[in-house]
Amino acid sequence: MFLKELWHFNKKGTVFFLLFILAWAFLNYKQGAVATPLLQYGMYSGKFHISDTQNVLRLFINNNRLDFTKYSTAEKDHIQFYVEEYLIEKENNEMVFNTMQRILKKTGIGRWMKKENYTNSVTDQDFTKWYKNMIEKITGEKINQLEVFQTKYIWRSGQLTAVGIPVKVTCIVAH
Repeated sequence: MFLKELWHFNKKGTVFFLLFILAWAFLNYKQGAVATPLLQYGMYSGKFHISDTQNVLRLFINNNRLDFTKYSTAEKDHIQFYVEEYLIEKENNEMVFNTMQRILKKTGIGRWMKKENYTNSVTDQDFTKWYKNMIEKITGEKINQLEVFQTKYIWRSGQLTAVGIPVKVTCIVAH
């Protein structure tokens, strides 16, 4: 048996190894976090639940609605994905830091955390400038005005139905 051989070879190493296994099991039991370097099946499988409410973005370039049918799937993904992720990140910046600090305080290393390591410091103007340049490259047209609207939809009778009026995304500041 491995542990018997390790105990005869190195008692301190055996104790350290067992403590590591116990700490890993405790973290996974208590926090539901996956502790590396030991990977779990749950990291790679599971149900992906779609919420009832879907957010749909509409882009207007120079007062004209962007027609996504003119672009490849990859180009559509680039146009939509980055603004969606930026909006999510703006909402989650504080939560990520607080969650990590709560978890790491229990291990005693939370006091060394720096908020700037867990917070994206990209400004709305920086993002908009980068985003506008990316869209100009994809569409091939000069953008003088860029507006993004977000509308909430729900599934009813097998189709998406708007449940509110479009709301302008104010962090996109290109005019």
